[in-house]
Amino acid sequence: MRIAIIGGGFTGLSAAVRLVDSGKEVVVFESADSLGGLAGCFKPKHWNWCLENYYHHIFTNDKDIIAMAEKVGEPAKFKVPVTTSFIKGKEIQLDTPISLLKFSELSILSRIRMGAGLLILKLIPNGVFLERFRVVKFLPWLLGKEGYREIWEKLMKAKFGPYVNQINMAWFWSRVAKRTKSLGYFDGSFLRLLEAMGKYVQTKGGEVRLGRAVKGVEKKSEGWMVDGESFDGVIITTPAPITQKIAPNSGVRWPVLDYLWGQTLVLELKNKVIDGYWMNILEKNWPFLVAVEHTNFVDKKNYGGDVVMYLGNYLPDGDKRLEMKEGELLELFLPYLKKINPGFEKSWVRNMWTFKAPYAQPVFPI
Repeated sequence: MRIAIIGGGFTGLSAAVRLVDSGKEVVVFESADSLGGLAGCFKPKHWNWCLENYYHHIFTNDKDIIAMAEKVGEPAKFKVPVTTSFIKGKEIQLDTPISLLKFSELSILSRIRMGAGLLILKLIPNGVFLERFRVVKFLPWLLGKEGYREIWEKLMKAKFGPYVNQINMAWFWSRVAKRTKSLGYFDGSFLRLLEAMGKYVQTKGGEVRLGRAVKGVEKKSEGWMVDGESFDGVIITTPAPITQKIAPNSGVRWPVLDYLWGQTLVLELKNKVIDGYWMNILEKNWPFLVAVEHTNFVDKKNYGGDVVMYLGNYLPDGDKRLEMKEGELLELFLPYLKKINPGFEKSWVRNMWTFKAPYAQPVFPI
């Protein structure tokens, strides 16, 4: 049996590995010149490792990814970095029950209620049933109005913008249930794992075709045609709007979803900016929603000895930040970086890069 897989990210390559293991003939089509999708990376000449365009890590309960990495010889390395939040002008830790209880900006009753509500979500084995509830209605009831207003409402609005009222509770449950203190990364970047998966597929007789953007998928009486080439089956891992475009007559009813763009400004810096690895922004009207100091998680010796930091956003179509160059974004962000770290100077920036991708964050409605 001959199977086409469209998309050379983790989903497509994971399917390819399983299929070649079962004796199927597999061809992976990837439109970019390298594997990875949103896990693709870049590498300046003076770095030893490449860096993902968009921040990445895995959790200790990502059992399938961990098993896959072991299978292809690129095991994950786990650490316990610090996760913080920037709220009311201060960087504080809010990622443990003890740190939450110490958070004096909320009343003690609100802290206890929020902790109890998060524990309930953590203990639910399968929260799919929650998809019929809206986060904006259910979460204040579960965690308390004060805690929701001061923390979660700000996070939700920053992440989903105009779509915030649509998001279902199953999505929020999955974020809470999935999270672990220990986070994983791969020596050399996530691309090292992706390349090992691609090599595994090829070693087992499969093909990986880079720079091949599929233009058309057609259902035939027997099998499928992919750009005029015959296959017994097709696995499409692209976002729904792209899938609908390349396979309009497949007979499949594709889901209709809204999406947000992903955007990062990556800074190579002389000095540290924050104490944590991951810092959520819990302030109103900030131009970025998260600051991720990658080298507080992965040793900076792999990046020329400098500090590497992401400033990340999810943005709707038409947002002016999507049209900005690196320098324009930096000028927009500078006053806020100084609020985070009053000592921050523009002269700290050695290099900067910006990346953007459509369909980075699906909007999950009820």
